[in-house]
Amino acid sequence: MNTNLVDAMREFVQVADARSFRGPARELRVSNALVTRAIVLVEEDLGVRLLNRTTRAVSLTVASVRYVEGCRASLRRLDRLEAAVVALDDAPGGTV
Repeated sequence: MNTNLVDAMREFVQVADARSFRGPARELRVSNALVTRAIVLVEEDLGVRLLNRTTRAVSLTVASVRYVEGCRASLRRLDRLEAAVVALDDAPGGTV
């Protein structure tokens, strides 16, 4: 899994939670179009539509409900792994 997809998964979770592109875009300090592109990347990677979009609302599809749960679990595991690796690098090593 590439870094861009991991970032896109994080953005997808934010959009799914907010049911909006605007809030996550504002929080990330990027344009709505950039957040939309991240969601399209995930949808293309999966080959399934995750969000129903209208001019007024964003709603989850059946597939996205399951996917968002999996994303949350995977992202938590990735965050824990990164923290563990960083902690190993911070630990003193060598012979005293």
